[in-house]
Amino acid sequence: MRPRSPLVIAIVLAAFVLAAFYVIYRLVDPLPPRHLAIAAGIVGSGYDNFAKQYARILARYGVALEIRNSAGAVKDLDLLRDPSSGVQAALTTFGVSLPDDANALYSLGGIFDAAIYIFYRNLEPITTFAQFRGKRLSIGMPGTALRSLVFEVLKATDALDASTQLLDLGYTQAIDALIAGEIDVAVFPQDAIPLQRVLDAPGIRLMSVAQAESIAKTVPGLKHVVLWRGLIDLSRDIPNSNVDMLASRNRLLVRNDLHPALQYLLLEAMREVHWAPGPFNGLGEFPAEQPNDLPLSPTAQAFYRSGPTLWQRYTSFWLTSLLNRIAFFVIPVVAALIPVVGFALSIYRWLYVRRLTRSERSTPGG
Repeated sequence: MRPRSPLVIAIVLAAFVLAAFYVIYRLVDPLPPRHLAIAAGIVGSGYDNFAKQYARILARYGVALEIRNSAGAVKDLDLLRDPSSGVQAALTTFGVSLPDDANALYSLGGIFDAAIYIFYRNLEPITTFAQFRGKRLSIGMPGTALRSLVFEVLKATDALDASTQLLDLGYTQAIDALIAGEIDVAVFPQDAIPLQRVLDAPGIRLMSVAQAESIAKTVPGLKHVVLWRGLIDLSRDIPNSNVDMLASRNRLLVRNDLHPALQYLLLEAMREVHWAPGPFNGLGEFPAEQPNDLPLSPTAQAFYRSGPTLWQRYTSFWLTSLLNRIAFFVIPVVAALIPVVGFALSIYRWLYVRRLTRSERSTPGG
């Protein structure tokens, strides 16, 4: 019996290799999807505007970013927690997550600090939250991170008593009520209102928080920032002194099963959108590894540690995804097959020599 030809062995090995590649392609590391849903707060909010910028960036790479609007950062996080919602990323505030969130969510890092503007109507300056006792306050609608954070501040500073009234007003309603003298204090997140309208209203002041640094160290999710003199309007010297303020610390969270390539694409969008300096941050300060009360994703760790790889810099997103698959899965499989092929060839040679020897022995006169 003649041994099988090398062509037959080559065909069998090729079939084995192709089968291995097919398993890798289908099961091990599928190509990233072309659709992603992000929770981004109230329509027209800072979150919503940032999400729209992310969407334009992801569209360059053929990925559609669907924006899901909600009542605010707390609701964004609720949507991200719910796997049936279809939301895979969320803009939200540091300090509102729960311990169990670490089992399902990753952080991609901080994106901006949003100053909290506290306007009040009072004859004497108000510099501490304890002075809010007995007053009528608007601190944001239920479900917003602003309300949750400010409520924690009011509790920590013993500003809540039976005489303190918390009113559920939207930001526009709160402006109107404050100007009309119907409430005493209105709290707004950065960019939520036209500042000039409130600053020009008679009898209304911007609070400088005397205990801002201590509060930021006490209430998770808050940071002490300074609104420098003249920063709102240099020609009119507004404000006419430095103002100590609190700011919420915001970040982008994703579900931990989101494809790493899409996580990387979001990180690139974060860098493009948040790299520029602002009134409360310097150039390149964001995106940042901190703040984190959830694990930083492995993709984000690599992004902050070493930046993009060589082919991420010089190839398209989809080609990069393919090259990553080759580098991390196909190459190891090929390397593992090399000794198998060598072993198969050795067996083939051994069988061939053995059969040749038997043939020679069985030949008359051999």
